[in-house]
Amino acid sequence: MAEIKKIAVVGAGSGGFMCAADLGNQGYEVALFSRDPSRVQGVREKGGIEVLDIDSRPTGVFGKVACATNNIEEAVRGAQVILNPVPYFVCEEYAQLVAPYLEEDQVVLYLGKGGASLTWAKVLREKNIKKKVYLADCNTLPYGTSKKGAFQVRLENRTQNLIIATFPGKDIGHVGSVVERIFPSKNGYMIRRGQNAIDSILVDYNAITHTPPMVCNAARIELGEEDFHLFGRKENTRSVVKLIEKIDRERMAIGQKLGLKQYTLEEEILMVKWNPKGEDHVLPLYDAIHTPFLEVCEGPFKLDTRHLTEDIPYGLVTFSSLGKMLGVPTPVSDAIITMSDVLLNRDFRSIGRTVESMGLDSSWSLEQLKKYLKEGVL
Repeated sequence: MAEIKKIAVVGAGSGGFMCAADLGNQGYEVALFSRDPSRVQGVREKGGIEVLDIDSRPTGVFGKVACATNNIEEAVRGAQVILNPVPYFVCEEYAQLVAPYLEEDQVVLYLGKGGASLTWAKVLREKNIKKKVYLADCNTLPYGTSKKGAFQVRLENRTQNLIIATFPGKDIGHVGSVVERIFPSKNGYMIRRGQNAIDSILVDYNAITHTPPMVCNAARIELGEEDFHLFGRKENTRSVVKLIEKIDRERMAIGQKLGLKQYTLEEEILMVKWNPKGEDHVLPLYDAIHTPFLEVCEGPFKLDTRHLTEDIPYGLVTFSSLGKMLGVPTPVSDAIITMSDVLLNRDFRSIGRTVESMGLDSSWSLEQLKKYLKEGVL
């Protein structure tokens, strides 16, 4: 892709606001889409989005938004890149919405949870879309961020260690170069290119680290204790961290079965493998996971929240489904799923993301799966 001029941001939540502000500030022509016109009315009137700091004070950064609209055709028309920062449970809805208006050679990058490129591909097949479109996803949002008012967004941090994957995997070279341009290293980003769409699924920090402390601290959360902090030391004792570690090793075993290069969660947290200073000492997970930045995050103060309602069905259920397909046991992930079912009185396995819901066939052999992920065909 020779030049990136227009970027469409499809989704106007906190992540969408921050993407639009950041990219507009970089000088790109940004179109921001929301299905609800009232969510972007303030942006339209202001002409862009103001960025606030961690203390909700103005930073002086203003990202111009050229088009704030609820017309999806208008938003994506002529865009070289389409970003889709929405919760995974509406990912398929957005793919269906955008599909009829896709143009040749556009890059579609879902931001939030890995593996969404498989979901987009399934929708395009079902709609018989034959255009060459580059489908990609990222294991998490590029920002810790909160929407504040009609035209403001708070930037809490940049997620420096991002894993980009594509479907098919062979497209990663083209997509990687595009993503590295819009999330440049000068802003602190380290873009890792995944081998295939399972790579980005497996490095799901939220599913690994949110779910054990949520379940183990269910009583405190349900009581709404004001001093509750999900990543606090009192909440994440050594026994709780042991559960986190077990889930982490289960997802690593899935990756190893697929021949993917995996790093432990403690390596992921400390980014030792990519540290320019070359440190080779990795702290135990208990020490690595307790960082001042994470420990200050208060709440949540209820069980029916995204830390379970998204990270169980679209995180641990996916690990479990992949494990069954590949013959890799996931007993700890399965146990956390079952306890969450009981705590929230719902069946997460029935609504969760499975290999079948991503367009995969659980009867495929390992070699068939690898070929499909890389080439897009069996």
